[in-house]
Amino acid sequence: CVISSTLSYTEIYGDHTTTFDNIKMIRSIYLAMTVIQCSVAFAPPQLLPSQLVRRADVMAPILKGTHDVSSDNGIDGTGSSSVLSSMRSRKTALNVSGSSKESDELFPKDNTNNSDELELRVATGGGGVGEFKPGEKLGLERETANVGDPQTAQLEQPMNITKVLTELQAIQSQGPKKYCILGTRHCSLLHQQIVEMLAYALVLSGNHLYTSGAAGTNAAAIRGALRAFQPQLLTVVLPQSMAKQTPESQELLQDVTNVVTMPQNDEMPLDVASRICNSHLLSQTDQLISFAFHESKTVLEAAQEAKKLEMLVTLLYLD
Repeated sequence: CVISSTLSYTEIYGDHTTTFDNIKMIRSIYLAMTVIQCSVAFAPPQLLPSQLVRRADVMAPILKGTHDVSSDNGIDGTGSSSVLSSMRSRKTALNVSGSSKESDELFPKDNTNNSDELELRVATGGGGVGEFKPGEKLGLERETANVGDPQTAQLEQPMNITKVLTELQAIQSQGPKKYCILGTRHCSLLHQQIVEMLAYALVLSGNHLYTSGAAGTNAAAIRGALRAFQPQLLTVVLPQSMAKQTPESQELLQDVTNVVTMPQNDEMPLDVASRICNSHLLSQTDQLISFAFHESKTVLEAAQEAKKLEMLVTLLYLD
């Protein structure tokens, strides 16, 4: 605006020398103002005393971590001392310059031990995020693991010379044998399929298979033997008469040629009749293959009896 007014004055009065001098002076003043504004705009910000107090609170946790690392590496706390020295210098400068208000805000006079407390906070990290000290151990206590009631391992008796010779003879012999398959009634479908394939393979290779008529393992052995289409190699011994059997067992036994019944045991309990039946089966066979649980009392008793008769016993536990 000043330049425009000067030019208008020049056009009216025609004083060219004075006009050009005024323009140069105005341009110099404008450049000086521009430089001053740029210097102010790009100058670092000056923190107020209240902002300095807040910044000191923020730096306390950081200085705590620095002090811990220095202590672990064997370095003294010179970093904390330099920070405290700079803050004391700031207080002295404020007092010298006469800014008592700023000095009171940064270092209040109502508490004479403020500098000592600040030194303690910087050195120990008090008031920081955490209070954990690496030198102290956490009092953690482990609870005793509860493993339940594990089963006690029962070591078998050392093998005698008779048992060793029996097993060697069984390995060397190539002819057909008489196998007895006994097992629990509570047998899963997968185990029944395994028993069925085993019985099928034994009968197909020319061995004679003996079993009982109960459901589960024995029924699976009967089905596997019938698949080999050699009915003369399958013998089923029932603990009681045919009328005492379940409808499923009676239907399955219709395709069996050799069925031995014991009607004289009809008046006995089933467990007693089963023991008598198992003893008869063991007396007719050479090797016992049994599938049982650890609670299958009748099947385990048959295995113990077979061992006393010096038979080869293969005992497979399903649990």
